[in-house]
Amino acid sequence: MQVPAVSRITLAFFFSCFLITQCFAQDHHRFNVSAGAGMSIPTADASGNLNTGWNVDFRGGVNVDRNFLADLDFSYNHWGLTNAALANFGEPGGFADVWSLTFAPEIRMAPGKLIDPYIIAGAGLYHRSLNLTQPANVQTIFCDPFFGYCYPATVSTDVVVASFSTFKPGFNAGGGLEFRLGGDMKAFAEARYNAMFTTFGPNLTYVPVTFGIRW
Repeated sequence: MQVPAVSRITLAFFFSCFLITQCFAQDHHRFNVSAGAGMSIPTADASGNLNTGWNVDFRGGVNVDRNFLADLDFSYNHWGLTNAALANFGEPGGFADVWSLTFAPEIRMAPGKLIDPYIIAGAGLYHRSLNLTQPANVQTIFCDPFFGYCYPATVSTDVVVASFSTFKPGFNAGGGLEFRLGGDMKAFAEARYNAMFTTFGPNLTYVPVTFGIRW
């Protein structure tokens, strides 16, 4: 249920970055755009309910100067529920995810060098959802691309039987290494501690480890 919303936000983020790049193409060093993916490690109380998952991250903004970047960051993290959590809910399957949109300024320690360490911190809006699933057989239409023939078929899949979602503020902080590849392209590896505030109980905390490319 969350995928369409995430897709719309991702497309809007990329479209905004594209417009900025086109409008200021004559000064391409003034702006930056990056994309990455990796694993997401739940910490503290979250580690007892969530398995290690995965993340995707998109970031872009203004290079204020050689050492300081003012970026807007969109991150999506996805985890499966642990057996203990599933037993508590009495369901055979389930997953949780968080997407966040934060202002994330970045400080570069060695701009222009082959390896550039940096620190980053951010704060903004976090959205968390919990989905419980059960296996089920559903009717669908299967089309054979060779013969061009479509016919009804029954497939096994997981269906969401219960879900919960909430918006809360949160923050993140961490650092990484940027590796110059040539021209304006760089590779990066980073890890950031994230905390999403909750109304009841401990905050949801996790550490995404992300690898990607920046322009």
